[in-house]
Amino acid sequence: MRLDKLYLEGFLSYDKLYLDFADGINVLVGQNAVGKTNLAESVYYCSVGKSARGLKDKELLSWSGADHARIRLRVERRFGAHTVDVYIDAQGKKRITVDELPIARIGELMGVVNAVYFSPDEMKLIKDSPADRRRFLDISLCQTDKVYFYKLSEYNKLLAQRNKLLKNYKDSRDLPEMSAIIVEKMADRQEYVVKKRKEFVEKIAPLAAARHRKITDGKEDLSLAYETEEIDFDDIKGSFLRLYEQNFEKDRRLEYTTVGCHRDDLKIIAGGIDVRKYGSQGQQRTAVLSLKLAEVDGIYSTVGEYPVVILDDVASELDRGRLKKLFESLSGVQVLVTTTEYDEDFGPATVFDVTKGKIAKRFG
Repeated sequence: MRLDKLYLEGFLSYDKLYLDFADGINVLVGQNAVGKTNLAESVYYCSVGKSARGLKDKELLSWSGADHARIRLRVERRFGAHTVDVYIDAQGKKRITVDELPIARIGELMGVVNAVYFSPDEMKLIKDSPADRRRFLDISLCQTDKVYFYKLSEYNKLLAQRNKLLKNYKDSRDLPEMSAIIVEKMADRQEYVVKKRKEFVEKIAPLAAARHRKITDGKEDLSLAYETEEIDFDDIKGSFLRLYEQNFEKDRRLEYTTVGCHRDDLKIIAGGIDVRKYGSQGQQRTAVLSLKLAEVDGIYSTVGEYPVVILDDVASELDRGRLKKLFESLSGVQVLVTTTEYDEDFGPATVFDVTKGKIAKRFG
């Protein structure tokens, strides 16, 4: 897959922008706060239908006071080209079309533009909460499996309903019966979600290990393990139903759901230690790189073509050795890089200069 053309209108720092992407590495060079990350944000938005930085849709409108924002991205894939058009009005309501056909649900966008996003914030993947590691699993899976996206969305809605029920009907005689109706549906959705998460981790584990060995010159091994509830993987639904029954009184007392796939985690062992807790900063950075590159490999093995890789200001986080190995690892992949200074370690590239709301090709 490759990015072809991008048009922005009223989007963050861009009033209007036309950009033609090149094959290989595209480097956006400019000072801080001139719009490099905003452009990367627009590409990512066309992939998953939301901001990489957690911005609300209304906050994506141009800072100059535009009454709407538009992103139009054309991508070329093995079996043809596709165009994603996103329109966000002043109230923050969005309309998305794919090849000029409106989509009714955001799940229909998944898989049109496959992208792997890496920024300094991605360091949270290792050293912050399990929620960040679940997000890594979920974004990767949602891009290649629409059923997973819908099952996970339904589960999260059911989870919110049950938590509200536990809080508002804590002392009600009807609570056990009302809860049972919801957990039956939760267990059903979890059967698919947990199965696919486990398969995904087992798939990328050897890919991440291979990437990690290359980055560390064979000095350190990396292993991954999927951590979920103690369940029988031959009877996932039944296992969760039993767990909900066993923990019902605890959930009633605490007023929230204490078991389920919303508590899952990804165990990451490098050099024999759990890098989530005990890894050095260098080990954590290398582990993140390995995971992200494994994500690229995993998408390729699933859909038969590489995703676009978005590297937002990663040069500020990586030493020259890791930076060079990263770009060497991305041979044959289209890459979008934002940076304050072009570095020869990026390798052959097409370079664009970014100023306030404008982009001009320098060379490449």
